[in-house]
Amino acid sequence: MNVTAAHFIETEEGDEKRIEGRMCLSEAFLTFSSTEKGQYYEAVIPLYTIRRVEKLNDKNHPFSIKFVNWHQAHTQFRLNVTKQQYEEFSNRLTVNLRKQIKYMKMLKKFLATCPSELVVADKTNEEIDQSPGGLGLTFGFPGDPKKLKDKSKMKLWKKYFNEYGRNLTVVKTAQFGRLVRVGLPNRLRGEIWETCSGSIHQRFMNQGLYHRILEENKDKTSLSLEEIEKDLNRSLPEYSAYQTPQGIDSLRRVLSAYSWKDPELGYCQAMNIVTSAILIYMSEEQAFYTLSVLCDDMLPGYYSTSMYGALLDQIIFEHLLESTMPVLFNHFKKTDIQLSVACLPWFLSLYINSMPLLFAFRVLDCFFMDGPKILFQIGYADVKDFINGDDLMRTSDDGAFINVLKKYFNSLHEPLYPDSENVKARTLTKFNELLLVAYREFSSITDEKVRELRQTHQLKVVAGIESFAKRSTVRNIDETAGFSKEEMGILYDKFYNVLYYRQQKNQQQQQQSKGDRMDYSEFEKFIGSLASWARFSRSNNNSHHHSNDQDERQSKVGKTFMVRLFKKFDKGEQGSDAIIGLGSILKGNHNDQISLFFELHDVDKDDYLNRDELLQFSETLLWVFRDTADDDDGQHLGAVSSFLRNAFEYSEVKEEGSEEKFLSLASLRMLVLADEVLENFFEHEFSDSFQLVEKTIEKQRSLGREIFDSLFATGVKFANSRPKLSPVTVSSPTSAASISTLSSSPQTQPSQQQQKEKEQPKEEKKEELKNNNDNDNDITIIHQNDDNGEDDDDSDDDEGGDVLEEVDRLLKEYGDDDDN
Repeated sequence: MNVTAAHFIETEEGDEKRIEGRMCLSEAFLTFSSTEKGQYYEAVIPLYTIRRVEKLNDKNHPFSIKFVNWHQAHTQFRLNVTKQQYEEFSNRLTVNLRKQIKYMKMLKKFLATCPSELVVADKTNEEIDQSPGGLGLTFGFPGDPKKLKDKSKMKLWKKYFNEYGRNLTVVKTAQFGRLVRVGLPNRLRGEIWETCSGSIHQRFMNQGLYHRILEENKDKTSLSLEEIEKDLNRSLPEYSAYQTPQGIDSLRRVLSAYSWKDPELGYCQAMNIVTSAILIYMSEEQAFYTLSVLCDDMLPGYYSTSMYGALLDQIIFEHLLESTMPVLFNHFKKTDIQLSVACLPWFLSLYINSMPLLFAFRVLDCFFMDGPKILFQIGYADVKDFINGDDLMRTSDDGAFINVLKKYFNSLHEPLYPDSENVKARTLTKFNELLLVAYREFSSITDEKVRELRQTHQLKVVAGIESFAKRSTVRNIDETAGFSKEEMGILYDKFYNVLYYRQQKNQQQQQQSKGDRMDYSEFEKFIGSLASWARFSRSNNNSHHHSNDQDERQSKVGKTFMVRLFKKFDKGEQGSDAIIGLGSILKGNHNDQISLFFELHDVDKDDYLNRDELLQFSETLLWVFRDTADDDDGQHLGAVSSFLRNAFEYSEVKEEGSEEKFLSLASLRMLVLADEVLENFFEHEFSDSFQLVEKTIEKQRSLGREIFDSLFATGVKFANSRPKLSPVTVSSPTSAASISTLSSSPQTQPSQQQQKEKEQPKEEKKEELKNNNDNDNDITIIHQNDDNGEDDDDSDDDEGGDVLEEVDRLLKEYGDDDDN
């Protein structure tokens, strides 16, 4: 249910600040998003965190409501609705809240795993470090905490948590985005990553699942586990934890648990790199759910066998480069430099393998907040001409291109203004400039644009993947039976189209896959896609009007012939069986065709056809001829009748004294060649009836199924497997003046006209929904007013100014003598 509403906040000066926006109510969440231009304010409130709801008795604003959450924070809204809409909203909210009370009992235990609770409770660093966290607690976090101003950042985040909530109840504002972009403090980085990505909601709703998966599968083996073992020692070897059994075991458990959670995907390359990085700041359970959100939501298709998601974004990257930096793009095109050689690893590893770790984690901060678009923005900032464009314009091959980028990444720590008289200016590095260029110069790259380009280019990617798979399969077939590459490609499509629909049926019926082996029903469809006479499901709306008995008899004859042909082709070699069998028909001569028919009807394999076998031979010919267009004069029927009479006449006994007569292969060949109609059939008509032509609709169907599998199956699978109370992810806070606001929030600009009713205000009843354990609150809540706080909608001077002014302003936000 969606309604327009106004959110009222009491400022530190005692004034009331009004934020217009849209409120959405679902079964598990209440969300509010600002719709005012230049104002970022977004709240996702899980209903299980709401302790109390009050209908306010306000005569001027009769449809006002106040929420009190688990952290005792008060949130007030005025709904711009009619009385009927207000009552409907209130009733639905009450019902949903009652359903969520049971989950409130899980909050206390869960919040004990969130360091933000201890930060707000003013605990010491030693006490904060006792809460669950990543490998950095044992092996140290990268970088010098003093140089990173970690202590000052913690103070700023404590202030933010007190004002706007924390973990499950945090509200995201423009200030939230600024705090993330200047770098997260080590101890809060993991929690804020999962808060931004939404994985914190998955972790709450599935408490204990991670350890249960490990326990249930501890004695099992799989192909994914074997692949994981190969990559464990190649995961961030520069970090000390991954040179010890403790770090390796931790990484192994997370990757193994995910492979069991999603056995269809299992484990794919680059998962180990990303997981090893987030494990430095996250507990194993946090990393497990964050990896799930990465693979299923944020980067679908990146970590799969085909890597279609990463390949798709590479095409988009090149497309946008052409429009943003045409000179550089033309140079790459002229010198045949492949951008994907360097850029694909950036996207797959989220820059972890490309930049020094300290800076890679800063990119991850922005990635979890802003989403996949930051991968493009950072990439374009890397190759921007005023940063390193001159060197790139002098490159002439892929190797030189990669070397220039490596040199640049290795210089990110270098000071931007080494000779400046300003002390803080001398601390600014090339990485500061990189971030500013990414956000300012490429703010036009929005999530909406990326989604639009993904839809535009997805067909190209899937077609390329399918083409590559086809070429690889065709190349690895030893026996091509004389078929050309084009013909092999058509056979590939028809063969795997049949197997695809079999696979879908098996999945629906939960049957085990047969691999690339066809059964008879699939073989029948395969041959039917090549030759019209082999199709049994056609209507009989033709010039031949058979009785039901005749139709049944013909069908039985046809089935018998097709079963024998299937057994003839089936040698246990998967797809090559069909190729070799068809090759003997399409590439053979008339003697090969006659021999094939003879063999298929020689049931007792004595190298002769007896009377019954000759009758079956004739019936098979009539079945193949049944819909021949030019047979109105009964030409084919006459030829078969004449053949049968002659066959009986020329049959011979095999042994003296025996009355039963048989027809040999040589005699059969003589009788066939003596009849012009049958000679033409075995000479070319039978082989010509197999049409190695792929219709346009078949190409579209083949491509369509690949798109369905590759681009949507992961999302559908995940949606079906998610818990009933699915988490809501929120768009990231960005500076209104200099950075585009994400368009992925669930709220839209209201278009309905506000309705007002003049009614006498009624005494509203105060409604309370409390958990039985309301009094069991052993977390110290500090309500703190800081006179030095700044307004959230203050865009500062993000627009304009040079790099020095911008970063100097950010440094002032957390300048603190204690760090010096």
